[in-house]
Amino acid sequence: MNREDLLNIHENLTRRARELMDKKNRDYAGRGGTEPFANFTRVESMGICSTELGMLVRITDKLSRLSSFAESGKLAVENESFEDTIIDVINYMVLFYAYLQYKTNKSNAEYNSTQLVPQELLNEAVKKFNREYQMEIEKSINDNATMFGDVRLPTTIYK
Repeated sequence: MNREDLLNIHENLTRRARELMDKKNRDYAGRGGTEPFANFTRVESMGICSTELGMLVRITDKLSRLSSFAESGKLAVENESFEDTIIDVINYMVLFYAYLQYKTNKSNAEYNSTQLVPQELLNEAVKKFNREYQMEIEKSINDNATMFGDVRLPTTIYK
């Protein structure tokens, strides 16, 4: 493979990812497709977790699937290929980035889709995910501590 081959693969994957996002977002977005993050903001409105954490959980699901594939060389679900999962990761990352961009700029009178998300907001979103994820792990283990002889999880897993 050479550089041109790599760039052709990139162009093909991102084109296919955009086409799929257009179709799926019509299904998931609320109000006739005018709320592109509706399926993610619903988890926050239902009190399940933050919108950002909901997105990161979905990304983690896809990365776990790719990790299993890397270990075994095969996927159990036959109607979703390795390539489909890669495209899903691309789209979830775009959604995550776009949501952070929207959240940063929504207080502005005019939304500017070319403005970049500040690094501080990205860092804060990752820190928030780590804190919430750690709390979920601790709660799960502590809730089931009697099964493990009252073992308690240290509170310094993630920083």
